[in-house]
Amino acid sequence: MTARKKSNGLQLPPVVAGEWRGEIVGSANVNFGQVAQPGPPRQSVEFTYMILAASLIMPGAAFRWPGVVMIMAPTPMKTDHPDAGVLFEADELPSLSLSLHVTRGQFSDMLPRFEAHQFKEFHFTIEEKDAEGRWPVRSWGMGTTRLAT
Repeated sequence: MTARKKSNGLQLPPVVAGEWRGEIVGSANVNFGQVAQPGPPRQSVEFTYMILAASLIMPGAAFRWPGVVMIMAPTPMKTDHPDAGVLFEADELPSLSLSLHVTRGQFSDMLPRFEAHQFKEFHFTIEEKDAEGRWPVRSWGMGTTRLAT
């Protein structure tokens, strides 16, 4: 793979498949809502998601990408995913976006831990770039840190 060059001349390393790490660099932005989907039949569908600023660290700590992580609870219309998420590049900015797939139960379990700032680090494994120019996520995980009392 060759390195990408952004319009400002910054030389960026290529995104590579493998074991990545991430560090959360701020608070979670949690969003809730409803939207009416046209039919037939017309129906109201909920959406719940969180957005996190993160530093995404390549295998071997070769480079730290600025990134955004989105975790979205599934809707009743889309409950299954073939992958654990997807990583993709921003078009104009030197950054990456990571979308992690969760179940509704996982999202509910994670929410109070994000509110308590217990998640700090995570890991994820990406596969080779697919035909759509994105990297499927094979697995991901994060654990809580316990604050001293």
